[in-house]
Order: sequence, then structure tokens, then C-alpha cells
Amino acid sequence: MKKIIIVFILSVSFAGNAQDLKNWQVGVNLNPFLFTRINSSFLYEKDKQDFPNGFGFGITIEKNWNEHWGFKTGFESTKQNEKYFVKDNSDFNTTIKANFEYYKAPITIQYSYSLKENLFLTFNQGFQFSFLKYIKLVKNGRNLIQTYTSDYYENIDSENSNLNQLVYGKQTGYKENLFGIIGSMGLKGFISEKISYSTNLRYEYDVTDADRYQFFKEDNNKSIHNFRFGLELGLQYHFSLGGCDYCDNQKH
Repeated sequence: MKKIIIVFILSVSFAGNAQDLKNWQVGVNLNPFLFTRINSSFLYEKDKQDFPNGFGFGITIEKNWNEHWGFKTGFESTKQNEKYFVKDNSDFNTTIKANFEYYKAPITIQYSYSLKENLFLTFNQGFQFSFLKYIKLVKNGRNLIQTYTSDYYENIDSENSNLNQLVYGKQTGYKENLFGIIGSMGLKGFISEKISYSTNLRYEYDVTDADRYQFFKEDNNKSIHNFRFGLELGLQYHFSLGGCDYCDNQKH
């Protein structure tokens, strides 16, 4: 990945002509990030997390209306996890690991500022709709393992097998549809006349309370919100829906 980014940066100087962002742009992006759930009252302490503990990929669509202002939208699929633990009186850890998969559709307003030929500073701010595709939460206690997923609930008791159960059906602990805000800041440069790259720092905050069932809440009035912060790395292809790019370039 480091080699790819270095090639992107060095390639800017080889782009033949100054580029603008007024053409349509369709691209792909990768998004490694740190994920956490905030503004909540947890019964469990956070354990040591994976780094990063989230990863996404998707497609993007961009178009500038003028020299500075435009929009950016797309579709993404992301996976993220969090880990928790609690100690009882004998210092035995009860652990929880939760894995989430979301589909997301961001829509942002984009501001671009030209730093030099073929290199732009970009800012994005907007909102995002998220749909919970899948959840798997495993709670591992001293004698009990409980598993909640989007498809089933399982209870395994090592001391009393009569309490073991497997129940199929939709898990309703987390809300499926979320609304949030999203923003980013970064650089966009051109590799060639038709291909650009982008590197951004990006944040996401789900305004909607993510939980329906009170897995971790001591107080039902407390809300839990997803927060993500990470990188967004992308490649874009530029094209015009009506007109001749070559002809337009000859006019300048």
C-alpha cells in the first residue's frame, strides 16, 4: 500500500496538462478506520482493540459545479468490531466481542482548492444513511457462552446442558437503519488526463441511537452512537457525459 501511495504522489508531476474537476468522476475507495461506540453508559470496560478495527470499500461518484464547489456520493460496505470485558469477584474475565457489517450511502458537498497544477486540497461535509447488514456478538463467561447474530441466538451452558438452546430468527438488538454525518479533508491529484487519486482523513458519526436492545446500558435514557475515524484512499476515472474532452482541451 505504501508503494502505491508513493507512485500516486510522484505521478502528479508527469501529468501532461492542468486538470479541473468539472467532469464526472467514478471511482473506487478503500477505508481502514478506528471504530468505537460513544456517549453510552457501559457495564463492560473496553478491551484491547484490533488496529485498525474497521475496514470498508466501495464506489464513488463526484462532480464539480464550478471551480470550487461540487458533490460526492457513492456506496460502501464496511466491517468493524469492538471488544469488552468485565471481572467478577474472582478476577475471571467475561468477554464480549461484537462484529458489525454495514452498507452505507454517503452524500456530501465538496469544496476544492487548487494548490498547484494537478493537485487540489479538498473538503467534504454531508450526511450518511447506514443499513445494518449483519451482527454477531459473542459473550463468553465463566460457564456460559451466548451468541447473538442477525440469524440466530445460541446459549451454551457448560454446567447445565438443560439450559442450552439454539433459536433461529432475526436478532433485534441493534437498529437496522441509521442516519449520521460524515466529513473528510485531503488531497486529490492526477496520474493522467483521465485518472486521479485521492487521500483523505475521514470521520463518521451516527446521530441515530445504534441500539434497540439494552446490551450495555445501565440507564435506558443513555444512547449509543457509532463513531469512525480513518483514511480514505481512492482512484477516480474522469469522463464527460456530453462533449469532447479533446476538443475542450484544444480551446485552452
